Amino acid sequence: MASVVRVSILGALPGGEVWSVNPCFFLLNEPTEVTSAESLAIATAVNAIVVPTGLRNVLSGITSFTGIRVEARARDGVLESQAEVTKAAPVNGGGALAHPYQTSWVTSLRSGYPGARGRGRLYWPATGIAMNASTLRADAAALTSALSGVKTYLTAIGAAVAVSAGPADLVVWSRTGNAFHKITSLRSGDILDTQRRRRDALAESYTETSYP
Repeated sequence: MASVVRVSILGALPGGEVWSVNPCFFLLNEPTEVTSAESLAIATAVNAIVVPTGLRNVLSGITSFTGIRVEARARDGVLESQAEVTKAAPVNGGGALAHPYQTSWVTSLRSGYPGARGRGRLYWPATGIAMNASTLRADAAALTSALSGVKTYLTAIGAAVAVSAGPADLVVWSRTGNAFHKITSLRSGDILDTQRRRRDALAESYTETSYP
């Protein structure tokens, strides 16, 4: 029987690199059965959600959303069912700039639970986000729009989960104690982050010159 649905938002970058963002939704009627057919229904519904423009603009035009994977798991992490759906055509980002692979924009998830166990982070590939040339920080208007887009997107995902698995809350899943903490606010800073793992499979090209 399942307690949580983990939704993986899947995407791609140039050169074969991939990315994912993985919000979790606690099932209020736990423990509840989430069959393979229900996981597929959730994945299909989430895949059909239109990614808000504000969030799409964080990504460059050659970074894309490619599909959705859903995993229904018990409190101890045991997998109950899963499904994956691929978009008929990738949804490309709308950002006009070009930033490196590992550039990330973080959405911080905050709950009422104190300490690190009550917080989470979603790393979005910020390969096209608008920047302030004077401060080297993310543009304020772009951040406001992006955070609003994330809120809209996560709310829609939660609603899609609820249709097939019952009411669900966006949570931080603390594996220590198998606890779930309901998210009460989303935060975003204006300094971009890095995520080194986005380059773990990328072949690098080199330029060389003789010396002296």
